[in-house]
Amino acid sequence: MFTTREFADHPAPRNPSPPRRWMPVAVTAVLVAVASIVAIVVIRDQPHDFATPPAPGGLTTTEPPRELEWKLINGIRLPFSEDGPAQVDGPRAHGYTHTPQGALVAAWQIATRVLTDARYEQLLGTQVRADLGQQQQVRNAVTQARNLTADEFEVAFRQPVAFQFATYTSMFARIYFAVPSVKGGYDFVRRAALWDGTDWVYQVDSGLPELPNSTGLTGFTTFQDRAGR
Repeated sequence: MFTTREFADHPAPRNPSPPRRWMPVAVTAVLVAVASIVAIVVIRDQPHDFATPPAPGGLTTTEPPRELEWKLINGIRLPFSEDGPAQVDGPRAHGYTHTPQGALVAAWQIATRVLTDARYEQLLGTQVRADLGQQQQVRNAVTQARNLTADEFEVAFRQPVAFQFATYTSMFARIYFAVPSVKGGYDFVRRAALWDGTDWVYQVDSGLPELPNSTGLTGFTTFQDRAGR
C-alpha cells in the first residue's frame, strides 16, 4: 500500500480486494490504462517458452549493478547499488554512474517513484523527459495507481528478477525488465533512460515493442543482490 505521509493523511478511496481467483482479470483491467504511459506490464493470455532477443545492436549480456540491494520504499522494493543512487533528497533519488548499470538502476528507480510518491510533480520537473501531453498522461497514470487495491498494487509493482538491454549508448538506454507473472512465467516492463549531461533521467516514451509472456529468460541477465540471491 502507499506509505507516504500525504497518502496516509488523505487516503484514496479503495474498493474491497476482489476474490483472489479474479485477480489476474482485475489487475489487467487496471494496468492496461497505466501501461501505455509508464510501461507497467500488461498481462498476456498465452505464455511462450522463450524471450524475444533485443533489437540489433543491443547488449545481449552485461554485468548487473555492483553491490545491489533492494530496499523497501513507499511499499515497494527499489534497487540501490554502487552505481546509484548516490543521494536521496525527498522523492528524488539521483547520482547514477555513467554506465549501463547506472542507467539500469535509474530507469527503474525514477519511473517507479513517479508513480508511487505523492511528490511526483517534483520528479516530473527534474528527472522525467516528457512533453506536456505525456506529463498529463503520467498524472492520469498516478491517479490510476493510487486507486489500486492493496493486492493490485503489489502485483503492479513487482520486483524485477532479470533485465536485458535493447539499446545502450553513452546518451540513451532502452531496457526490458522481467517480473514474475501472476499467470506463471514472466512479464516484461519497458523502460528508457536518457543522459542529460550530469545524470540519468527517465524518458517516458521508451519506443520499445511489448514482449509476450515467457516461461524462459533467454538473453536476460539475472539480478543478484548482496546476499547472492
